Amino acid sequence: MKRKPYFCQNTIFGDGHKAKYFDDLESAKAWLKEQGGGTIKKRNAGVINDPFIGEIRTWGEVSQ
Repeated sequence: MKRKPYFCQNTIFGDGHKAKYFDDLESAKAWLKEQGGGTIKKRNAGVINDPFIGEIRTWGEVSQ
């Protein structure tokens, strides 16, 4: 099963908070616009360099 590469969450805290995974950036942007804004992150877009392990791929922010 392929994991969806994009993750969105709106900027509302508490009961109105929503988050969702997407296959493509266009769908993620459209959903975020409906929610009134927030952030989009992409799987493996960020990098952390650990001196013992080496390069670790993480979620990286794509847009707000």
